Amino acid sequence: MAARVLVQGREQELREKFGRLDGNGDRRLHFHEVQEFLKKEGPTVNDRQAMIMFSRIDKNGTGTIEFSEFCEYVMSLELLAARKSAMKSGVLRPWDGPAQLKVNGSWDRETRQALQEFLAVQQTPTSRVVKPSQFVNGNFSAQHIIVLQELLDMCKLPSAIAENSHSLACGTWTERTTRALHELLLLQGAPTAVAIGEKFMSHRFSKTTVIALQEFLAMMRKSRGTALGAVR
Repeated sequence: MAARVLVQGREQELREKFGRLDGNGDRRLHFHEVQEFLKKEGPTVNDRQAMIMFSRIDKNGTGTIEFSEFCEYVMSLELLAARKSAMKSGVLRPWDGPAQLKVNGSWDRETRQALQEFLAVQQTPTSRVVKPSQFVNGNFSAQHIIVLQELLDMCKLPSAIAENSHSLACGTWTERTTRALHELLLLQGAPTAVAIGEKFMSHRFSKTTVIALQEFLAMMRKSRGTALGAVR
């Protein structure tokens, strides 16, 4: 099951939605059971395109959609919707991310590199002078923290503005940095942050943060398309 389902506490909700589509109760979705559901993604989606989408959702090739595959598809739809309605701050710049970005809550090298690539194209004082070939390295140092903090400052987030008006940028990850990052993810509409709501602001940096961050990075990619890629 997708980590986002558990983090968002939505397993019961999605099981009920899955159950309503599962006409014969065999805990698997056949094409005829989800055909109309898939066609709702767009007014121009016809039966052939719906079948192609069905095949893409059915990643293990069994000819049916299992609950975990259904969850992944629903989450991808929500991420696409969030991407389309993301707040246009005029500060954040889209980046040339890969076609597929994993969203699993793992703070691994791939995720860190994706964040670094995004930060490298932001117009902060430090990002303007760093060399991308050295900045995007998979490690996370004070230099990367400073660029992130500068970006949070530039977004004029209340959490980034201290009472003494000092800049957030210090190169050390603080609770204030986490709170400002959470505020940005919530305002930008990262699905996991939105599902948790205002309580997300007071969370510590955790797997939940990384999931919302991975969603945000996927939302900020330059390329666009359907949740599972273009269907022709």
